[in-house]
Amino acid sequence: MRKYIVKLLIVTLLLVLSALALMYAGWEHYQVIMPFIPLYFAIVTGVEHWTILESLRKSPRTFVKNFLGVTVGVLFVHLAVLSIWMFTHVQQAKWFAVAFCVCYAAHLFFETIALVVLMRNANKKNEEEKKNSAE
Repeated sequence: MRKYIVKLLIVTLLLVLSALALMYAGWEHYQVIMPFIPLYFAIVTGVEHWTILESLRKSPRTFVKNFLGVTVGVLFVHLAVLSIWMFTHVQQAKWFAVAFCVCYAAHLFFETIALVVLMRNANKKNEEEKKNSAE
């Protein structure tokens, strides 16, 4: 989990630096909230990953149920945050939505790769244990 957190922080730092670069470049649509969007996604993605890891330790049936529940729950949280911001800050809604979607895509890509690697490693470990127990 430590390697995952370090990689998540690197992705988040790159997104925060990108947002700050827009500010220093004098981009007219820059918003103060933009560097905080990646931090929000880092927290939510970290909690999501931890929850999925905990459910992975249980039975496969429980894992599938929890994975789908966590994924849908996270999507609803993102939708609620995006909707609330867009309805309360109508003038800034378009560029906030763009920044939100960029951060969402980056963290979704990162989390998907992390879960694929995790599942591959778990499958290899299970296969090795089966081979060792068969011998």
